[in-house]
Amino acid sequence: MTMPIYNIADDIDLTPAMPAEGRDSGSYRRLIWQDPVDNGTIVAVWKAEPGIYTYPGRDLEETFVVVEGEAIYSQADAAPVTIGPGAIVSIGRGVPSRLEILSPFRKLATVIPKP
Repeated sequence: MTMPIYNIADDIDLTPAMPAEGRDSGSYRRLIWQDPVDNGTIVAVWKAEPGIYTYPGRDLEETFVVVEGEAIYSQADAAPVTIGPGAIVSIGRGVPSRLEILSPFRKLATVIPKP
């Protein structure tokens, strides 16, 4: 039996994700685990280059831990805050958010899709 052990810092199996505003690229993701049921929980690594990433309210909940880098983060109408390694951010279903990535950034995210 092998144990599934992952290193968040590994840049293997990354696929293109959301582009930064005004660019065709900017972020990458790597699926770590997905619950094998419809709309099951997803665990993934997200890596981004400096830029702005704006998310409309989505039909899911996300909690992430910043592993590397620094960003200015805001949700809905709340005041922006600076986040960095060790910060844990929770985004509720339907809540718009914005990340202004200031330095190469990496997070480990748990996403719970909603039907």
